[in-house]
Amino acid sequence: MEPFAAWFDMARGIDAGTDRLGDLVPAAVSGLGGEAIDATWRRYVAGAAGGPTTLIHGDAHIGNTYTRPGDRLGFLDWQVVHSGDHCLDLGYFLQGALTVEDRRTHEDALVEHYLDSLALPDDEVPDRNDVWLRYRASAAHGLTLWLATAASNWQRPAVSAALSERYAVAFCDLETAAAAASLDSGTETGGAKK
Repeated sequence: MEPFAAWFDMARGIDAGTDRLGDLVPAAVSGLGGEAIDATWRRYVAGAAGGPTTLIHGDAHIGNTYTRPGDRLGFLDWQVVHSGDHCLDLGYFLQGALTVEDRRTHEDALVEHYLDSLALPDDEVPDRNDVWLRYRASAAHGLTLWLATAASNWQRPAVSAALSERYAVAFCDLETAAAAASLDSGTETGGAKK
């Protein structure tokens, strides 16, 4: 599988999406501008490539899910499957699938549950602090893609607005820019696990 990579400049789409969404996007995010948000996304993708990789869906948002018998969840739309950082799918799904309040209340426990559920030998289980850093940085992915989506007709406007808002708030809450910079530079800064 090809490694996941940032595929093209998203800055114009981000700016157009931010303009379209107005006050739904926190001022701390809209004030950054498309160039800075795109740069954070690129920094996240580049930094995440430096860690262990696995098979990732690459587009694991709530709209690409379905329920199977027995209330089991399935994913569809596997057109961007790649090798990459497992936290890309983890963060992209949790940060978009949960309301802001539910994410704030439950994300620590859900990330812990995810780690506890990995069927790996003890010496291969990812470091919890590294996973938390990568999870924090992953909000750059959802924010970038959904602000650009909000500028287009790829999804219904109400869906784009809801997901853009969720990722924008997560971007602020999780200090994503600092986390992405830490991944890219190999040093941890700020945003210690709650």
